[in-house]
Amino acid sequence: MSPKALIKKAITVLGDFTLFAFDTLRSLKKLSNRRGLFLKQCEFIGVSSIGVISIAALFMGGVLGYQLYVAFHRFGAEALLGGSVGVALYRELAPVMAGIMVTGRAGAAMAAHIATMRITEQVDALEVMAIDPIEYLVTPRVLAGFVMMPFLAFFFSLIATFSAKWVACGIMGLDPTIYWQQYYKIVDPIEIVHCLVKAAAFGAVLAWVGCYCGIRARGGAEAVGLATRTTVVASCLAILLCDFILTSLLPFGFPILRV
Repeated sequence: MSPKALIKKAITVLGDFTLFAFDTLRSLKKLSNRRGLFLKQCEFIGVSSIGVISIAALFMGGVLGYQLYVAFHRFGAEALLGGSVGVALYRELAPVMAGIMVTGRAGAAMAAHIATMRITEQVDALEVMAIDPIEYLVTPRVLAGFVMMPFLAFFFSLIATFSAKWVACGIMGLDPTIYWQQYYKIVDPIEIVHCLVKAAAFGAVLAWVGCYCGIRARGGAEAVGLATRTTVVASCLAILLCDFILTSLLPFGFPILRV
């Protein structure tokens, strides 16, 4: 494919996705008719993801505690570990890692489910019954991702914080009092704002991409696999792009160190 054709296709897809997103937002006013679907998706995206989020957070926190202790120990600055763990988790690692894990679990499942409905003409059947597929299939999922991802990212931060503390204090020998003193001194409310805002945006993005790839699927059974693969790749890239944009826009907020 020539560069000109590739650019034209990218612009076409971006425009189609933008219209798709606007249709989803317009359907929000009818969400009261789909409360059951919304709650079901909240359970699917949020509650069912707690297990994978917990495991990922345990490993991420353990690695973070070990690596930062080794790095700070070279300069005799082990006391900074607690605050560094908190800032790194709340600002970047928790929302990004939680978003990627939920993409692999829930985002891919959304794409596969909706793509299967598309190729088996179930989406067409909804239209024949005068049911808007966007209102029925997409809006509850997007709003559920927007609502549930902040809880998952905050939960990720808590689990990873204690995991890092266990490795740094229980294995590497750091004093737990020093760890928590620096943690409370450095971690400011603005860090939690970063975490929650980014996670909400990532939740909406991964649900939007998954639903879009699923509802635009065409062809036979291979279309389901293509939609799933495209969802995972596109969602991860979109999360990283969103992370860059939000990091540029959100206030950094150098905290006033609490004595």
